[in-house]
Amino acid sequence: MKRAYYIQTLGCQMNYSDSERIEAVLNHMGFRKTDEMEKADMVIFNTCSVRQKAEDRVFGQMINIKKLRKQKPHLITAITGCMVRTTSHRHAENRDALLRRSKETDFVFRIEDLPKLPALIQACWGDTVPTDIHEANLKNYFNINPVYSSTAQAFVPIGTGCDNFCTYCIVPYSRKREKSRSMDDIVNECTRLVENGCLEITLLGQNVNSYGLSNLDKKTDEFNDMTTPFVDLLERVDALKEKGLKRLRFTSNHPKDLSDELIDAMARLETLMPYLHLPVQSGSNEVLKRMNRHYTADWYRNLIKKIRSAVPGIAISTDIIVGFCGETEEQFMETYTLFEDIKWDMAYLAQYSTRKGTFASQHMADDISAEIKSKRWHRLNKLLIQSSLQGHRAFQDKDVQVLVEQCKNGVCKGRSEHFKTVVFHADKNMTGTIQTVHVTKAREWQLEGELTKR
Repeated sequence: MKRAYYIQTLGCQMNYSDSERIEAVLNHMGFRKTDEMEKADMVIFNTCSVRQKAEDRVFGQMINIKKLRKQKPHLITAITGCMVRTTSHRHAENRDALLRRSKETDFVFRIEDLPKLPALIQACWGDTVPTDIHEANLKNYFNINPVYSSTAQAFVPIGTGCDNFCTYCIVPYSRKREKSRSMDDIVNECTRLVENGCLEITLLGQNVNSYGLSNLDKKTDEFNDMTTPFVDLLERVDALKEKGLKRLRFTSNHPKDLSDELIDAMARLETLMPYLHLPVQSGSNEVLKRMNRHYTADWYRNLIKKIRSAVPGIAISTDIIVGFCGETEEQFMETYTLFEDIKWDMAYLAQYSTRKGTFASQHMADDISAEIKSKRWHRLNKLLIQSSLQGHRAFQDKDVQVLVEQCKNGVCKGRSEHFKTVVFHADKNMTGTIQTVHVTKAREWQLEGELTKR
């Protein structure tokens, strides 16, 4: 009987895309997937280290792994994703710190080292690996064709790493420096997806709108003659509408790299959806400077005005950190005021927690109490509820196009063009189709409606 694997994915969409590639490697090796950890012979945690809570969840799971090992002594456990610094197994000379911290972890691997996964498994299980697949057969991480979780939607990575070095962020250390994927490879993957029925593609990167512009990118011939490589890429993927592509999205963006050319593309490209995630992190210029964000609050305000002028009705979401090192009450209120001014459709709010290895962890004091962080978070969250409800009310009594992501017990759920969650009843499974829904109720976090009759 084939050995089973279980993958638990934490964090951003990039991690979920990475897990699809991990699945492809394991399937090619002859393993089978299970959705229950208790039935697995191998458990892989694809991790996020942006927030402490995500790391705590992984180490909390090791209690369950220890219990499972009593029933399955052959069980092996691995960690990948942003928590990993050095690809290694328990018996390697140069071991990652995670292997010393967690006795239940057998090996860890950086996601770009995914082609090494067969060798790592073999180091743990000896000659019991069910195939002779080798690293050379897998080439590199981007060339591994993923096992897509949906036929109608797909997340396509266009690069990895980040060059921004925000002082609170571990990504440049965990994912390394920015490196873009070949444009032809991206377009080819997107073309295969659309030809197989994919309706919506989301282009992914830690800093997606700086695609092709890093120092590493400029050392190749591919991007040297392009002034705005990301816009060139969007235009080529948008052209797949002739083959059936309906929707194109991209995330995540850095405000400093959102060019006028990109704003123009957002306004004119047919498949680009009217939604943008644009992290601001703080509304205080002093805090932004300590974060190494390279813009001011007023500059961000003007950028939002420019985007909304070019794409009327666009939905915009953001990320905000409260309680960053040294944040005074006055500086927090500057963030609060910015929120009142911009009225984001959605905001992902976080209370700052120190990430080991970042510039902030080494040079700045985490000097805001947990109580103050919590109070500031709740104040912003009240604003968010008001802002989200206001944004949703704009769709009251209107028709929206919903790409259905799931149907259960007669209730379907999906996303509108503006990335709003829409819920409606249906007498059949409509997953993977685009349906017209008339909005009958606007709530804080979702729209409710009725399927229009055709």
